[in-house]
Amino acid sequence: MAVFGIGITLGLTPLGSQLGSNIPSAFARIQPWGLEGHQGPLFGAGFGGKLVAIVFGFFLGYGATLAEPALNALGVTVEKITVGSFKKPLLMQTVAIGVGLGIALGVLKIAYNVPLSYLLIPPYLLLIPLSLMSSEAFVNFGWDSAGVTTGPITVPLVLAMGLGIGANVPGVIDGFGILALASVAPIIAVLTVGLIASRSNKKTAKTN
Repeated sequence: MAVFGIGITLGLTPLGSQLGSNIPSAFARIQPWGLEGHQGPLFGAGFGGKLVAIVFGFFLGYGATLAEPALNALGVTVEKITVGSFKKPLLMQTVAIGVGLGIALGVLKIAYNVPLSYLLIPPYLLLIPLSLMSSEAFVNFGWDSAGVTTGPITVPLVLAMGLGIGANVPGVIDGFGILALASVAPIIAVLTVGLIASRSNKKTAKTN
């Protein structure tokens, strides 16, 4: 655990800061990390450069989530509770895609300087009917899946990246809000897939 903590402090946090400092070079003119002079925009100041940054944020969140130890443990538990109807690989992919989409949305928020409330309130309003339509079991582990974004790998990497992007994009006050968006997206993804899986199981049971 001590070596793991040292690795996060010396590795993931600086890596996130470095990534966050360099990502804006895709659509803004900045001074690259560790280099002299100004660089960018590499892909233009319009939508194309920002799209590259958003896609990069998605894959960063997707990969970091799959590396979380808590997600692996959650997948095993969910597969046991659902008696195999919700497989561990399906849960892990669903949560990882949800977190990736949330982080991509967070990068979009920073790139276009969108108020956080505009992007955060609608997903939580959507969760109300999704939670009411889902079974208690799916609601429980669906909302628990948001805890993956507070894991020891995702937090230092994503939070440092968000602050790095916010500090280097002109006109942006800060880079906070990415983890909030990354927390709500996997809940929506898990509940949606859970509803699909439940209906599929009911159709199979009627057929048999």
